[in-house]
Amino acid sequence: MKKIKLVLLVCLLFVASMVNADTYGKQNSFGLNPFGLLFNIYSGEYGRFMDAAGTTEINVPFYFFSYEDFTALGLGAKYRMYKDGNGEGVFYGGGLTIDSWTWEDIYWYDSVSMTWKTEDTTWLTITPLGELGYRWSWPNGWTIAPSLELGFAVSTFDGNDDWGDLDYGAQGLHWGLNLGVAYMF
Repeated sequence: MKKIKLVLLVCLLFVASMVNADTYGKQNSFGLNPFGLLFNIYSGEYGRFMDAAGTTEINVPFYFFSYEDFTALGLGAKYRMYKDGNGEGVFYGGGLTIDSWTWEDIYWYDSVSMTWKTEDTTWLTITPLGELGYRWSWPNGWTIAPSLELGFAVSTFDGNDDWGDLDYGAQGLHWGLNLGVAYMF
């Protein structure tokens, strides 16, 4: 039922964008990843231009996924600068993302109580990153902004010892490809 409501909301935004063809003065953008919805991953972004010329933007990406005993969620903040202004063309900037993954491990079988004992495992990652991309926008308010991000992830891990050195944290290079489909209003 939630998927149907979400699809109807996206369709309603699309129809509203066809009616309103004027993009001047639009300072906000909101997008959802339609491909993630196929796998019950709710991800998207909210953006707000900091000036009327559309040269700087604060962008907040997010995602949430839950399946049985596994939950993943993430939130970030990015600062984008547009070379050509007007919220279009080449953009670059930096940001920070925080990701948390939690799952329940079957740890051992207690023969006295005849139950499986479990332990929650949590993986937390903080990633400072840089981003480079290009945004196309149409007069009806829809935009597409593919981007490449590169960062350095620092992780902490709290759980059983099966993961080895991750108990003490891990770090490494992070990269990502994004396709930001959004609606400006």
